[in-house]
Amino acid sequence: MKLKRITALLLSMAVMVGTLAGCGGSNSDGGGAQTSQKENTADKEADTAGAEDTGSGEAASANGTIEFWNDKMANVEQTALDAMIGAIHEASGYTLDMIPYPDTASYQTAMQQTVRDAKAPGLFTWWSGPQLQTLVENGLVEDLTSVWESAIFDAGVSQGVADAFTFDGKIYAAPWSVLYNVVLYNKTVFDQYGLKEPETFDEFLQLCEDLKSNGVAPIALKSDSWAGFIWFQALLAAKDVELYKGICDGSIKYTDERVAEVMGIWKDMLDKDYFSVPMDYGTDVRTAFAKGEVAMMLEPHVEFAGMRKDFDMKEGESIDAFVVPAMDGGKRTIFFEAAPLCVSSFSGQKDDAVKILETWYSEDVQNVLHKEFGYTNTSKVTVDTPTVKKILDATADADNYQMVLRFYENTPDKLRDFVLDELMKFQLKYSGVDEMLNAIQAEADAVFGN
Repeated sequence: MKLKRITALLLSMAVMVGTLAGCGGSNSDGGGAQTSQKENTADKEADTAGAEDTGSGEAASANGTIEFWNDKMANVEQTALDAMIGAIHEASGYTLDMIPYPDTASYQTAMQQTVRDAKAPGLFTWWSGPQLQTLVENGLVEDLTSVWESAIFDAGVSQGVADAFTFDGKIYAAPWSVLYNVVLYNKTVFDQYGLKEPETFDEFLQLCEDLKSNGVAPIALKSDSWAGFIWFQALLAAKDVELYKGICDGSIKYTDERVAEVMGIWKDMLDKDYFSVPMDYGTDVRTAFAKGEVAMMLEPHVEFAGMRKDFDMKEGESIDAFVVPAMDGGKRTIFFEAAPLCVSSFSGQKDDAVKILETWYSEDVQNVLHKEFGYTNTSKVTVDTPTVKKILDATADADNYQMVLRFYENTPDKLRDFVLDELMKFQLKYSGVDEMLNAIQAEADAVFGN
C-alpha cells in the first residue's frame, strides 16, 4: 500500500494543475475534510493509481451503497454531509459513500486512472462545457435524458441548465450545483451613504464614483489567477450578450472594435480605482467586504450562506444583490455555473447511480442542500430569504433577464487558460488593451483554426 500511495502522489504531481473552476477554487462548495474522509480519500487514490482496467462491469460496491467522488466537499463539516447523505437515503433508499478529494489535481488524476474501470465511482462531479464534452465524446458518461424527462424537469430544474449539459440532443449530466453570479453589496455601506441599486449602467459607474469619494473601495479585485474573466464577461455581456457569445465560440475576434471599446471601459474603471487592490478571496476579500472596506463583489449567490455563517451578515439587512445593468438598457445577463453530476459509463454501479438521480431533485433532498450549502438547483426549493428569492425570480424573468453560461465553461479550455493569464495581466496593469487583445487573438486563431 505504501508503494501505491507513493505512485499516486507522483501521478498527482505529474498532472498539471488546471485552473480552478470559478468558485470551485474558493469556499463556495465547501472546504477541509474530516480526518476519516481524508484517510478514505488517500486509500481510494492509492488504490486507483494501482488499478487495472478490468472492463468486467462488476459492481464496485453492494448493499445499495454508491461511491460519490468529488473535489468540492473536502472542507464541509461532517454534520452537513450527514444531513445530505441522510436526506438522499431517505428519498432513494441508497447510501452515498462520499469520497472528497482535497484538490483538483489529485482528483483529476484519480478520475483519469479509474474512469474506464468497473471500479469507477457511480457518481462524480466534473466541469461543464468542453471538459464535459470530452467525456461524452469518449463514451465515459451515461446519457441521462430519460431521467430528466421522467423526474428532473418536473422537479423544477430549468431547461437552461439542461442545455449546458446537452450534446447532440442528449443530456449527459444532472446539476450538482447551479450558481448564479450576481453583484453582492454591503447594504450597511449603501444605506450609510444614501446609495441604491443602479437601474442603468451609467448609474452603476456613478455608484462606483460615489463609493470611492467616500473612501470605500467600490469593487473587490481578486488576486486568484483564474478570476480575470469575471468582470471581462460581465462587461462584454452588458455591452451585447451576442458579442460575448461570439468571443466564446470564435465567431467574433477579440480584436473586434466593440471588444476594444468594452476593454476601454474596463481600463477606465481600473484607472479610476473602482477596483480594490488585488486580494485573496478566501482570506481577505470576504473580510474586507464584511467590514465595509469594499462595497461590492461579483460572486455566486451561495456566498450569502457563507457570509451569514462566517460574518453574521443578514440578507436584506446588511447584504443584498443586483445584476449588472445592460449598457443599452436591455436585458441584464445573469451568468451561471452548473457543476455536472455524472454517471460513469464503465462503473459497476452505474444502474443504481442512475436510479438515485430519480429522487435526488425531490424537494426534501434539495431543501437540505439549500439549507446546508446554499444551493438552489430547482424552482421548488424552499427559500428562506427575500434576497435569494429575488435572484431566483430574476432567473425566471425572461423579459428582463437572460441566463448565460459563464466564460470558464463556455470557451475551449486550450484557449481559456491563456485568456485568463492575459486578463489577469491586464487587471494588474501589466499590459494595455491592444497588447492584450492582440495576444489573445493570436492564440484564438490557432485554437479556432482561423
